[in-house]
Amino acid sequence: MSRKIPDQKPIWDRKHAEGDHEKLRHSPNPLAKLAEPYLSKRSKILELGCGVGGDAVFFTDKGHKVIATDVSDVVVEQNKRHFANTDVKFSVLDMRKPLPYKPESFDVVYVNLSLHYYSHDKTRKIVKEVAKVLKPDGIFAFACKSVDDFHYGKGDEVEKDVFVSEKGRVRHLFSIPYTRELLEGMFDIGYLDMVEEEYNGQRSNILRCIAKKSGQNRGQL
Repeated sequence: MSRKIPDQKPIWDRKHAEGDHEKLRHSPNPLAKLAEPYLSKRSKILELGCGVGGDAVFFTDKGHKVIATDVSDVVVEQNKRHFANTDVKFSVLDMRKPLPYKPESFDVVYVNLSLHYYSHDKTRKIVKEVAKVLKPDGIFAFACKSVDDFHYGKGDEVEKDVFVSEKGRVRHLFSIPYTRELLEGMFDIGYLDMVEEEYNGQRSNILRCIAKKSGQNRGQL
């Protein structure tokens, strides 16, 4: 039996209150630029774990409609102030709970570096919720720290590839085989890689995936 995964909300509330990720606010992450060409015009996008909101604004500027959510009420309120003149709708949402949206409500679910804080069981449940709220042929775009990242092996391994640091930071590091297994039966993978890139001043190894919801009449990525 795995150990309990610590709640990450207090950590992120503190980080955002201290402005730890402030420099990321006004530029899109690499995943956003990678994913955008896969999206239909004027897509309705749900972002989970939006952080400081730069990707949500990027997608809005491209003509998409975005609901950007985060577990941290601190950063959501910051975003509402910083981006008051945009059309992004920011709201507080804990993705560990069932998503409060009707089935097949979104064209895209976008999750950049926010899916890698959970146990295997909770991660599977989140992905099932994502599939539920996506329309047929909907796009699931996400990025996570990978098993090749420098954080691998740091802290106590509470589940396979899931580590908890002394300060309570959780890092669930993804591999390509794990990602394929996680999406099997729900999504068809159109793009999957692991790449080294800079994130918030550090060189990290990131797994990136763009997948389409499986369905009888699905198109091809």
